[in-house]
Amino acid sequence: MTIRTRLTFLYSSLLAIVILMFSTATSGILNWTLRNQVDESLYKALGDMQTSALTSSSQNGNSWMAWKFNNLLSSGVFVQIWSHDEQSQEPYLYETSLSMGNDLALDPAVLTSNDPVYSDVYVRGAHLRVAASPLRIGGDLYGYIQVATSLRTVDAAIDRLLKIMLISGAFTLLASLLLGDLLARRALKPIETIGETARQITAADDLGRRIPNHGPQDEIGRLATTFNQTLERLEQLFNVQRRFVADVSHEMRTPLTSIQGNLDLMRRIGYDEEAMEAIESESRRMTRLVDDLLLLAKADAGRLPLDQGVVDLDTMVLEVYNQAQMLAHGVALHLGDLDQAQVLGDADRLKQLLLNLVSNGLKYTPEGGSVTISLARDGDRALVTVCDTGIGIPETDLPHIFDRFYRVDKARSRAQGGTGLGLSIAKWIADAHGGDLDVTSHVGSGTTFTLWLPLVHPVVPDVEPDDSPARRRTRVPRFSRP
Repeated sequence: MTIRTRLTFLYSSLLAIVILMFSTATSGILNWTLRNQVDESLYKALGDMQTSALTSSSQNGNSWMAWKFNNLLSSGVFVQIWSHDEQSQEPYLYETSLSMGNDLALDPAVLTSNDPVYSDVYVRGAHLRVAASPLRIGGDLYGYIQVATSLRTVDAAIDRLLKIMLISGAFTLLASLLLGDLLARRALKPIETIGETARQITAADDLGRRIPNHGPQDEIGRLATTFNQTLERLEQLFNVQRRFVADVSHEMRTPLTSIQGNLDLMRRIGYDEEAMEAIESESRRMTRLVDDLLLLAKADAGRLPLDQGVVDLDTMVLEVYNQAQMLAHGVALHLGDLDQAQVLGDADRLKQLLLNLVSNGLKYTPEGGSVTISLARDGDRALVTVCDTGIGIPETDLPHIFDRFYRVDKARSRAQGGTGLGLSIAKWIADAHGGDLDVTSHVGSGTTFTLWLPLVHPVVPDVEPDDSPARRRTRVPRFSRP
């Protein structure tokens, strides 16, 4: 059973329950109202009869049986007068306006009651409402008065109301089924479209399809929008993955081709030193590529822990500067402003980050250019900048330079042994340390990478005041996390 069918039957069932409850309440209220009116008329008739009986008794020497009640009866009200036999203590019918034969009482059960009683009886198939009351004069029981009226009008009204409600309820339920199915179909149409689009994507392997969504932004509209956003994200990830596999294949094929070519050469001409150096160079390049890929894979899986500790960032910048001097072939490497700064992080990873930035600047700076590395404090953050005077990065390439295997100058990068993963690794290390890595560049005027890292703030312990210079010189700062 489809959702549309279940919703239609659910709404119709709820409507049926509401109609049933409404019909029951309406018929009950109408029945109570009409019976209340009948009881009021019977109560008035009893009162008139008793008043007339007392008057007749006082005028006829306590012989109220001589009273003729026919002129006191209201239209449609039947009367029975039962006299009380003092010897037998049994009531007997004195006079009646309803012929039922065998002197039957309208309601025999109330002829011995001492209080007024109302009841429903059926006399020869006729439904009657009976009110009975004992007649007492001067404290003595003289008999009973029973008045009754037919409930045929009341029963007919209730029956007519139930038939009307039954017929109207049936038509209402039928209309609700049809209308509910139509509304459910229209409301669930976007979901069917989503399902159809998903089936088409699966059948055609086409993540470029989107769900047409021109309706209101209700729950289903937001679902379609979210589904489209998910498809867009999946398409991007799929394209990145496909490009990643293609780039890895290309990166691996280039050194393997070189190694295979040099091996074939040595097989023909014998051992060759130059060919062996080329093989070793390409092997080291493949090793770096595999190491970088393994590092990123562990980082993506969350299995690359960081050895946290307080790092003297100014000392690390000096180490990177000295180590990068060996890579600066024809490029001037300068050390800019260098403030003291301490950060909390993994010293090896942070050094790897800085080396990646400096080596990237050296690769893309032609001979005669310069690369400058600086360290400054900016509020509660350390600011490391690596600025070069190289070829720069086009504006269209800036959003992608931290993507894996993305290169602006692909031929030059491969010629210099680059894997296209250095900046991706640098970006991950910066994010893992709670920092940020930004880049600004202009074609022909160079590139500047800016690394922001949270500082470890010095906390000076509270000591007793001492103005001696020796005491002031021996005060040692402590460090804590920001």
